[in-house]
Amino acid sequence: MIDSEGTPLTRAENDLFETLSARWTMHILLALQNSGECRFGEVQDAVSGISNRVLSSRLAGLEISDLVLRTVTATRPVTITYGLTAHGRRVAGALNRVRDIARERPDNEGVPNEEVSHIVGEG
Repeated sequence: MIDSEGTPLTRAENDLFETLSARWTMHILLALQNSGECRFGEVQDAVSGISNRVLSSRLAGLEISDLVLRTVTATRPVTITYGLTAHGRRVAGALNRVRDIARERPDNEGVPNEEVSHIVGEG
């Protein structure tokens, strides 16, 4: 892949774009940005329609990509939470700016999509 200046993307750039292009990934990042640290079920509630298997897979990939931090707390039962890393917060901030651009389109009537409005803090 080549950037706007005709320069090939670095591996880090390409890896980030590949990660973000996976279905549900951006929804998960925005949900974690909106909610802060969450347990698995809370993330699943925030991203309506995602299956357990897909959410588990996406969270693992986001952890490998240093976008999400998985924290295990030794309680009974064990508590596992997910939150954004510093890198994840920067990426989620960029996603919010992209969302703002989409909202500025003349054909956007400002009516949030019911399936995702709660993810971005509108419902």
